[in-house]
Amino acid sequence: MLRIRHGRLALVIGLGLALAACKKDGAGASGGGDEDLSLLPVDSELVLGINVEQVQQSALWKQFVEPKILASSDTTKKMAEFKAKCGFDPMTAVKSMSIGLKGLSDKPTGTVVVHGLDKGKIWSCLDTMKDEIKSDGTEFTRDGDVAIFKNSKVNETYAVTFINDSTLIAVIGDQATPDGVKAAAAGKSALRTSPQFVEMYKKVKTSDSLWGLMNGNSKAFDKMGSLGIKPKAMFGSLNVTDGLAVDLQMRLETPDAATSLATLAKGQLDQAKTMVDKAEVTSEGTDVKFTIVMSSQKLQSLLQQFGPMLGGMAH
Repeated sequence: MLRIRHGRLALVIGLGLALAACKKDGAGASGGGDEDLSLLPVDSELVLGINVEQVQQSALWKQFVEPKILASSDTTKKMAEFKAKCGFDPMTAVKSMSIGLKGLSDKPTGTVVVHGLDKGKIWSCLDTMKDEIKSDGTEFTRDGDVAIFKNSKVNETYAVTFINDSTLIAVIGDQATPDGVKAAAAGKSALRTSPQFVEMYKKVKTSDSLWGLMNGNSKAFDKMGSLGIKPKAMFGSLNVTDGLAVDLQMRLETPDAATSLATLAKGQLDQAKTMVDKAEVTSEGTDVKFTIVMSSQKLQSLLQQFGPMLGGMAH
């Protein structure tokens, strides 16, 4: 599983403006989805879409996430200071985002597209927050409509620009230069040009809270290979309301491989049926489809049972 650990990435995509102020690391209402395929790199190993606004309106977010963010008086104070300096609420500014990355097992590089940020306010905010940005060793420079963030301590570089008044694009890695981010904004290496990706993308519920596709060539699948499972790709979505709904598909080399995996997975899912409301696995051609639905009641029960264990693992 990819772990987005880069503190400045959060800042670059706008949502992190709030996190930086607090010293932390289908389409949304303002765009995203199909149009972003013209902006993400064609060689992406992992493509993710996050309907941020929808997630923040969900009962799960309001019950489990938002209270923790606002629990600290220090965090609340810094959020207020940020609003005063930048003129907007960073918790609600981002509406949706799409991410295309490669090099997941080493140092991820790629592109992030963020919808909902006000271009004028972001540029003004970055100028105002220069001292905060530099406080952890990040060098921030701005040349016209391009901003560059460079942190030599962790060897991370991000280039940021806007493609319109409410859509920000950030390039991470070797191409994080003024020319690199402008080329990304022009769609010169568009994911939309991959027929294989587009075919799978059409099967994904991009209106769900989180959706994604991963290339089977990614090293993230190496452990599956040692188990005799060699996916060509994995794609699907997760929807968050007061419960959870997962729709996931795995594409294998042959129909026989898909049938075998579906049979094996069915036995495992049958053991978990008492913990969820729906758990199904089917195969069609070379694809294996997993469907899991968990109501608020079942989720609460699961958290009560395993919450302390998960909390301990997090420390």
